[in-house]
Amino acid sequence: MLTEQEYYNKVYGCWLGKNAGGTLGTPLESGWGKEEMFDVWWYPKLQEGGLPNDDLELQLIWLQALEEKGLDITARDLAEYWLDCIVYNFDEYGLNKTNLKKGLVPPVSGYFNNWFKHCMGSPIRSEIWACIAPGLPNISAKYAYEDAIVDHAGGESVYGEIFNAVVESSAFIISDKMKLLEIGLSFIPEDCETAKAIRNAITAYQKGMDWKSARNFVLRNSYSPIAQYSPVNLGFQTIGLLYGEDFGDAICKAVNCGYDTDCTGATLGSILGIILGKDGLPSKWIEPLSDKIVTNASWGGIKNVKEPKNLDELTKRVCNIGKKILALYGDDSEPFTPKEEIKRLWYIPPTRIDYDLKTVKVSLDYLDNPAIQFGKNKRFDIIIENPHPEVIEAKVSCRFPNGWEVTPKEEKITLQPNEKRPLSFSASVYDVRYIETSNRGSISISVKDHPCLPEIPVVYLGSSRWLVSSRFDGNIDTETPIEEDTNPSGLGEGWSIANFDENELLVEPYFDSKPGIIYLRHYIYSPTARPVKLGLPSNCPFKMWLNGERIHEVKSEGILRPNYGGDGRSYVTSNFREGWNQVLVKIERKDKPIEAHFIVASGDRFSHGLVDVVECKFPWEMF
Repeated sequence: MLTEQEYYNKVYGCWLGKNAGGTLGTPLESGWGKEEMFDVWWYPKLQEGGLPNDDLELQLIWLQALEEKGLDITARDLAEYWLDCIVYNFDEYGLNKTNLKKGLVPPVSGYFNNWFKHCMGSPIRSEIWACIAPGLPNISAKYAYEDAIVDHAGGESVYGEIFNAVVESSAFIISDKMKLLEIGLSFIPEDCETAKAIRNAITAYQKGMDWKSARNFVLRNSYSPIAQYSPVNLGFQTIGLLYGEDFGDAICKAVNCGYDTDCTGATLGSILGIILGKDGLPSKWIEPLSDKIVTNASWGGIKNVKEPKNLDELTKRVCNIGKKILALYGDDSEPFTPKEEIKRLWYIPPTRIDYDLKTVKVSLDYLDNPAIQFGKNKRFDIIIENPHPEVIEAKVSCRFPNGWEVTPKEEKITLQPNEKRPLSFSASVYDVRYIETSNRGSISISVKDHPCLPEIPVVYLGSSRWLVSSRFDGNIDTETPIEEDTNPSGLGEGWSIANFDENELLVEPYFDSKPGIIYLRHYIYSPTARPVKLGLPSNCPFKMWLNGERIHEVKSEGILRPNYGGDGRSYVTSNFREGWNQVLVKIERKDKPIEAHFIVASGDRFSHGLVDVVECKFPWEMF
């Protein structure tokens, strides 16, 4: 059992260690992973309070959510804080927020159209869940899951955050590093990529490899060119933990492995900070930072946050929440064994949203994704569970926008006690005029002789609508008759219609596995004239025109990073006019399949997704 002073000391140590590791790694962070390692053994840049980092800042927001909403917060609660308090639009942050603004809710907001669901945005914010549940990893794991699915559902990052939260929670009681890793691994699926990377780090250590060889072994087996790919970073974090001779040596070795350096250093620093406590951390690494908290609030990264004035206040606020958690759940006789309810989380589909309506429990499952295409049926399931000891009679009714067809419109069912039954529905739109950017319907459930229940929202987003040319022989500099008029009107001969559910342009079939070029035309309605950022993150050369003017050209092959901020290669800032804008893209395929995404974002420094534009229909289909 922890004493109150030990608890305070370890929580304080967590934040000190996180700040030290994050400050060490932040100047070395980049978007792309590198084969070579770093060789730093002291802070590359040092300032009082350390360097600001979203790793900590988001957790200040989650603390505020706990204080304002109570201990039962869920992913749905955290989604509101994403929109109220987080200005950052890095990678999955921005894509998730666009989904939320369009009406989607977790976990679908973190799953749909999110290329970064396997990245480090959620494993880096695990400490708050560990610190409010010291020695209770089942509790911390559940909180970590609710947090992670908002912007990473269906991704390895969910397992990364659960693993980190479990290790950190257990570290309040257990200091043996190998035991901590074993406990953490037991809380995530044995066959996930995160577990594989961590086990590879352990294997290298047990076989007697030096830490640099261990790093290369982990990287070879969990490779990604993206520095934020979470499995490889969890492996590097593990190398620092196992090979570190002391606190400073450990965080330096983790950071020197490269990739997402601020995150690996910060998380490892927090784990060691919990084990050692505030009083056990080396003054060499801690004193230069002081107990000041430095954030990017003045720069605009976060807003509407009740920031603690220092780490002492942060620690006390966290401990106040933790004491309540301990009072509720502190009598667990087997705290370090994952409960079945935690293991069940591994297999919840990221397309399914669960609701407890008190009278009944209901799940909405989109089955594949929440995008609708003109003329295609979209099936979704409603699963209803009767939690009562008596038979109930229920009526399920669908309400969708004008022009939509839903089959069946109504179902009447009788459910035995504890019976669970799925009902299948099909939605379709056979007039493209009735498809909007966000299409909001609802499911109403009426249970005989029971109180009225709230409706369940069903939201479908309109797929983006494109015109695709036939394939031409040649390369990116080969001119064709299409380039004689780069701002044509109407469908035109030789063009076919394509609908893409996500930002990814699935154009490889149009090349028929042959080298050559194709053109794509896309129409975007903007309610106002404004600066915009347009991108085609891709592995291929391309040219881009906007309203007949060529605005960007890339002749090199690239690596995908389809975010809002840009990758230094594939993006250009231009201007939309009010009304319809036409984008023309020319893509060259060489000797490998095409991978390409199309991105539209605001032209300001925060580069957020635009939710008020129309991309789901052509101008001549509006009337």
